[in-house]
Amino acid sequence: MVDFNKRSFWSFTFKDILAIISSVAIPIALAIYTSIGSAQQKQQAEKKQQFDFAQSKELRQQTLYDEFINNIYKLDKDGYLNDIKNPWAFANAYYRAAHRQWDTIRKADVIQFLKEKQLIGRNNCTNGCKTTKLDDIIRLSELNFDEVHLVSETGILNKLNLQCTSFEQVSMSNAEFTSVNLNGVSFDGARLDKAKFVDSSLLCASFIGANLTGAHFSNSNLSGVKMTEDQIKQAYF
Repeated sequence: MVDFNKRSFWSFTFKDILAIISSVAIPIALAIYTSIGSAQQKQQAEKKQQFDFAQSKELRQQTLYDEFINNIYKLDKDGYLNDIKNPWAFANAYYRAAHRQWDTIRKADVIQFLKEKQLIGRNNCTNGCKTTKLDDIIRLSELNFDEVHLVSETGILNKLNLQCTSFEQVSMSNAEFTSVNLNGVSFDGARLDKAKFVDSSLLCASFIGANLTGAHFSNSNLSGVKMTEDQIKQAYF
C-alpha cells in the first residue's frame, strides 16, 4: 500500500500540495463567480437604465404632442387661427418652438393633423393643379423634416392627403413618402437628397430649385411636374 503522507515532491508531501492547491483554487473560483455575478448585475442595470430612458423619452414626446394638439384647439377656439389674424404670427411661433422638440414620428403626425385641420394645404388641388391662392395658416418653410416618414395607413387603397401643401425651403433628406397624395405640392428650394416617393401622386408638383440628389421616384404619377433636366439626372425613376 502506498503511503501518500510520505510521498513528496521536492520538499512537499503530496498531501501538502493538495492543501496548497485547494487553498488557492477556492478563492480564485469565488472571485471568478463574484466577478461574473457583478458583470451580469451591471449588464441588467444598464439594460434597465436604457429601457427607463427610452420610456421617459417616449412619454415626453407624447406629452409634447398632446399639449400641442390641446393648445391648437384653444387657439382655434379663441379665434387666433381665423383669416383676420393673418399672418398668424403667434400660432407659427408656437408651432416652430414645439417642432424643434419633436422626434420624426411626431413631426409626421403633426403634418397630418395640420392638413386635416386645414391649417396647411388649404388650396384646391382636386384635379392635381392648384386652382386657388390661399395662404397656409401654419408655415412649414425652413424647418427640418429629415428622415420623416409619411405613409398612408391603408396603402394604395386611400392615399394620405397632403395635396397643395407647401414644403418650400424645408430640409427633407432621407424622407419617405409612401402612398401619399402630393398633387399641387410645392417643394421649391427644398433639400430632398435621398428622399423616396413610392406609389404616390405628384400631379403638378413643383421642385424649382430643389436638391434631388439621389432621390427615388417609384411607381409615382409625375404628370405636369415642374422639374429641370439637371434635377431629372440627379434622381432615379
